[in-house]
Amino acid sequence: MPAEDNEDMEDVFRHGAVRLFVSRAHAAEPRYIADGRVAAATAAICRRLDGIPLAIELAATRIAGFGVAGVAARLDDRFRLLTGGSRTALPRHQTMRAALDWSHELLSESERVVLRRLGVFAGAFTLDAASAVAASVDIPASEIVDSVASLVDKSLLSANVAGTVVRYRLLETTRAYAREKLLETAEVDHFARRHAEFYRKLFEHAEADLETRPTAEWLVAYRPHIDDLRAALDWAFSPSGDAGVGAALTAATVPLWTHLSLLTECRARVEQAIAALGPQVPSDPRRDMRLYLALGHALGHGHASADREMDAALTKALELAEIMDDTRYRLGAIWGLYAHRLTTGEYREALSLGEKFRTVATEAAARSDVPIGSRLIGLALHILGDQPGARRHLEPLVGAGFEMAGRPSHIILYQYDQRVILECYYARVLGCRDLAIRQRGSQRISSVMPARRITCSRFCSRCSSRRVRSRCMSVISRPPTTT
Repeated sequence: MPAEDNEDMEDVFRHGAVRLFVSRAHAAEPRYIADGRVAAATAAICRRLDGIPLAIELAATRIAGFGVAGVAARLDDRFRLLTGGSRTALPRHQTMRAALDWSHELLSESERVVLRRLGVFAGAFTLDAASAVAASVDIPASEIVDSVASLVDKSLLSANVAGTVVRYRLLETTRAYAREKLLETAEVDHFARRHAEFYRKLFEHAEADLETRPTAEWLVAYRPHIDDLRAALDWAFSPSGDAGVGAALTAATVPLWTHLSLLTECRARVEQAIAALGPQVPSDPRRDMRLYLALGHALGHGHASADREMDAALTKALELAEIMDDTRYRLGAIWGLYAHRLTTGEYREALSLGEKFRTVATEAAARSDVPIGSRLIGLALHILGDQPGARRHLEPLVGAGFEMAGRPSHIILYQYDQRVILECYYARVLGCRDLAIRQRGSQRISSVMPARRITCSRFCSRCSSRRVRSRCMSVISRPPTTT
């Protein structure tokens, strides 16, 4: 079947799954023509059916009644949809459920139990994950291993052996069947909790792992778990779930959302976790500190109307960090408040926060963060019009081993590559100096935002004479158009 990113329609029709669907669909509905959006929908149906020939044939026969888009929309209820096979076929080939029921009856009792328990997984999983989630007193981990191998042999489970770690996956139709079997028992919440707890521990380890592994390698290891992460959070915050587990899992997975740039989803998940905190959820200041910091940073990428909520979240994160005496998160909260003050035009307060950041980093021996404090001070001075002061703080950092931007954890705490920001603003400071020398007196200096045209003398108290004023530049929030 065609890959998900395959947009070449000519190539799509070279795949056997698509050719089979087109052949059966045209037999059922002669007016069916696979072109344009119909072709794309056809390829999507084949992918969702995992290329299973019987499922494709049954889906194609429903084109006459629902059309391609209608079939695609009804695949969530596939066992009701995938019926109506040939009357002359064996009973197990007349519906998709009958085919799976027939296969299910051929399994041993332990294989049936393992199959339905694996239905809690939404994506690919390792053998360790299967053992941790599905094992129990009646079926030990060693038996889980044997059952997984047997399910692979029977094509009810697929194995990807291409990487260094073998990953297993239930085909989507098989997963829906296994999930139904699990829902028929009283085990569903028990194993959904086991599933959520497993991923909570995994992502708590992932946060520490982020400090020692290159980001690209880290993402290769943890990105494949995102579907299971979502499924675990959906269960945790459901009426039968556990909000405490969900809040802890949310806090642990902020690094993944951030490194995948899924900030809107991160905000929604964090807001969901914070809203669930209450008497029913055990208190955990460290967990809450991470949640509030993540919320503050996520709000910073949203609309200006969220300014008040952003300030409250970051202030709360700072309070909790000080209670926990956690320097890293204290610095992260100060950075967030600094960035917020810049966006709201409170430049003097931003300068004070930049100085506080550097003081905290120095006193706590967070040496790699001290240069970031100098950068914050330099940027605030630049915006306030003190270009010589800004240059004194920024220039020593340029080309002098300002390498902490390579630490992945800094993206979580400070959101941006610090080296890039340093070089951008240092260039602006130099550009402002050269431009200001060419300007005269109170001449208005235009920025990228025309509505913010302002005179130098309005912001700089040092501009008491024409000579001094010509060496300053007005406060702007973006580079001038002439640099």
